[in-house]
Order: sequence, then C-alpha cells, then structure tokens
Amino acid sequence: MKNRLLVSYVLSSLLVLPALAAAQSPAAPPTTGKIGILNIQAAIRNTAEGKKALSDLDKKYQPKRAELQKMQQDINSLEDQLQRQQTTLSEAEQARLQRQLEEKRKIFTRTQQDDQDDFAADTADALGRLEQKMGRILQEFAEQNGYAVVLDSMAPVYSTQGQIGNAQVQVYFAGRDVDITKDIVSRYDAANPVAAEATPPATPGAQPAARTITPKPAAKPPAK
Repeated sequence: MKNRLLVSYVLSSLLVLPALAAAQSPAAPPTTGKIGILNIQAAIRNTAEGKKALSDLDKKYQPKRAELQKMQQDINSLEDQLQRQQTTLSEAEQARLQRQLEEKRKIFTRTQQDDQDDFAADTADALGRLEQKMGRILQEFAEQNGYAVVLDSMAPVYSTQGQIGNAQVQVYFAGRDVDITKDIVSRYDAANPVAAEATPPATPGAQPAARTITPKPAAKPPAK
C-alpha cells in the first residue's frame, strides 16, 4: 500500500513540476509593432513641394493645351461648314473639304497624344524625385513611432510597358490612428519647405485703378 502511494506521489510530481516550471519561467516577449496605411500618391501630391511641381507643369503645358483647343475649334468649324453647305457645295469641293477635315483630325490626334505622353513622363519624373525623398521621411517616421508595417492603400500596377494604373488595397477595418498620410505630409513639408513665390513688382509710376484720384478743376480767379 505504501509503495503504491509512493508511486502515485512520484507520478503526480512528474506531471505537476513541468507545469509549475512553465508557469514560473518568464514568458517570451510578445511581438510588438503597429501597422500603418498610407496613400503615398495622395501624400506626394498634397505636399507643398508636390503642389508646386504640379502647378509648374500645368503652366509649362498651358500653351500646348491652348494650341490643341484652337485646333479643335478649327475642326468643329469645318465640320459645321460641311454640315450646313452639303446641299450647295459641289462634289469636288465637298471632297476637298472632307480631305482637309481628315488631315486636321489626324494632326490633332497625333499632337494630343504626344502632349499627353510628354506630360505623363514629366509628371512621373517630378513625382518620382519627391517619392524618393518621401521614402526616407516615411522610414524615419515608422521607426520612431513603432510601425512594423506600412501598407500603400493605392498600390501601383505595372505591365511590361511600365506603370499602367493603381489598384486599391482592400482594408476592411482600420483604427483612427492607422492612416498616417497626413502625418507624413506634415513631416515632409517641415523637412522640405517651399519658398513662397515673389509678387511681381509694380510698374514704376503706375497707380492701382482703385486708388486713382481725379484732380479737381482749378478755381477760377475772382472777377475784377
């Protein structure tokens, strides 16, 4: 009987001791780190430097857009002429105008495509330089604030011809402090201030219209 009790005690000890040892041993430190969401394209475009870069590009291509608008107006005018005078024009004249219209359309399409390609290339080049700088800002921010992963909510989609668009990453739930886009924009602007554009000097001697003062007529000398 005593032997059985001793064996039972030993077996119980063998089962309990590992559990006690596991309970008393320090637990492994949990994996820490936050997950952030960033729309990097929106962040770049909303920085002061990004807005200025896009504004400069818009000014650069404004003359070309004005040219395209004039070409489109010429096409519309010729189309209206053919429509209005189709019963009065001779077949030869109609054929000549139709050939002229087709040639204008081809030139317009080719010019418009070249303009779009050039604008897209210049935009990608300008924003690409800003993206490299923002990458360093993002890395510093993530390390300083304990982010383990930062996801781009609008990930680029590539083909053999290069980037062809963006695909939205599905996020089914995110806390209020997960989206760090505004934080990154603020930090980028602080690190890359943009000087305000100087106001063009006024023409010497010119007065604003609102401040123009009409001189009073000279008083007549009193009659003798």
